[in-house]
Amino acid sequence: MTTATLGLADTLKSQTQNAHTAAERHEFQGRVMRGMLGTAGYAAQMGQYYLAHKALTDALTKASDDPRIAGLIRPYHAYPQLFEADLRHFGVDPVSVRALPATQRIVAEIAAADPLALLGFTYVAEGSTNGGKYIGQALRRALNLPGGEGLSSLDPHGEAQRERWHAFRGSLDQLAMDDAGRQRLIAAADRYFAYVIELFDELSQAFPANPANLPLTR
Repeated sequence: MTTATLGLADTLKSQTQNAHTAAERHEFQGRVMRGMLGTAGYAAQMGQYYLAHKALTDALTKASDDPRIAGLIRPYHAYPQLFEADLRHFGVDPVSVRALPATQRIVAEIAAADPLALLGFTYVAEGSTNGGKYIGQALRRALNLPGGEGLSSLDPHGEAQRERWHAFRGSLDQLAMDDAGRQRLIAAADRYFAYVIELFDELSQAFPANPANLPLTR
């Protein structure tokens, strides 16, 4: 089946697959999941995700009058409070988290994005919650967090995960747009994956093989 006959959600998945795989297999992510960086590496990663998620939540709220945003975005897509609770569990004040260069760039792009680009960013952010549940399970073992303390932002939808993700995908497929709009949305999704890779590169430098067990703060 060609992308011309695919729905938008499947086209997004197909055209961003290489970037998705590169992010998923990045060595920094692997070290975090194996517990090699302790809670510091995980908290630093979540701090950057928090800043990006908050920027995206703010931008979607500002664009909520756009029918394309209103048709796809639900209150449960915003959960900065979960990131904040996770960071505080590890002794990090969310206000103190400073944006690394990669996060500074994506936050600026999110603030300037049009509604279709915002939906492209959201596709990646929401899609990550599918794997987040399994990453959380691995981190419970690797970081000795049997009760899942500090991991709530990885699984924001709980038992409703599958239902909400399918609803989001279905709504994407119902969007009416021209080819230029479609490509703008896809390009934004690909850009968000690129951001994650850039972030992991920067975090790898901040957290070498034997880092001090300290989070990134101002």
